[in-house]
Amino acid sequence: MNLLPKTFCTALLCALIGALAPAAHAQVNVNINTAPPAWGPPVPQGTQFYYIPEIDGYYDLYAQQYIVFQNGQWVALPALNGYDPYAFHPVVLDYRGRQPWVYVGAHRDRYPRRVVVVQPRPVIVNRGLPPGQAKKLYREGYREGRHDNDQGHGRGNGHSRGRRD
Repeated sequence: MNLLPKTFCTALLCALIGALAPAAHAQVNVNINTAPPAWGPPVPQGTQFYYIPEIDGYYDLYAQQYIVFQNGQWVALPALNGYDPYAFHPVVLDYRGRQPWVYVGAHRDRYPRRVVVVQPRPVIVNRGLPPGQAKKLYREGYREGRHDNDQGHGRGNGHSRGRRD
């Protein structure tokens, strides 16, 4: 008989505590930002990865980082040095999972690297005298007495012409 009053008191105490405690509302809000970057093409809902042939790697839309193969392993990087992402040609992958690089061979075959052909600059051949050489030759000729007497060359007072007799 001693057990019944203890159980009753315990139940009454629990009910009283439950009534006086403020109501707790559990809210779970999952917001995954899968908006493509400004340089990437639009993606359908649920897409997580781009394959980028120029770097032979991936871009994770959820984590917003690049995944590239370095030193024998796949590494996640927040940014790539020396690359302009606006020059990339990313491909939207229809892949569900965490390791798209498992299929990197198929991605390489299906989306080959784009080769950028840079035309060499044309070589300009200077067929005249090097700069300054014409003046040098003129001065040397003048010192050696190989100058004309200004006839027919517009020298002198600026209006002279050679005489026509």
